[in-house]
Amino acid sequence: MADPITILGTAGAIANIIDVLGKTISSIAELRAQWQSADLTVMTLECQLAALTSALDKIKEWAESGTGETHYQLSMRLDRSVECCRVLVGKIDSEIAQFNTTTDNRLDGASKFRLMLNTKEFEHIQRMIEQQTGALNLLLTAQTM
Repeated sequence: MADPITILGTAGAIANIIDVLGKTISSIAELRAQWQSADLTVMTLECQLAALTSALDKIKEWAESGTGETHYQLSMRLDRSVECCRVLVGKIDSEIAQFNTTTDNRLDGASKFRLMLNTKEFEHIQRMIEQQTGALNLLLTAQTM
């Protein structure tokens, strides 16, 4: 029969290993869920950028038409908002340029991992896109009144 102290030591070591394994399994499950949502994050960003593009297309169309009087303050605010969009798109472009895609146009493994690590940054960018799209829509609405 083994020494009781040895048995207790072995049981304690096993309990520690089981505890670490449990934490590791939880971490891997969380990473897997984030991995799957990485494609969704990119798709959401793509949709938001499409909405922003639509708003900017309407503004360009309106500006090129040259119809109607534009209040000076509205024009200044519109210019400021468009400049903010330009800076925001530059930021997005530099972030996206770091990603690589597979042949079926999905993020590769390293890019998904990088996206997972920068989730907060992309959430911040998405909020800024929403804000600018909303601001542009308000300015367009004010212009048509």
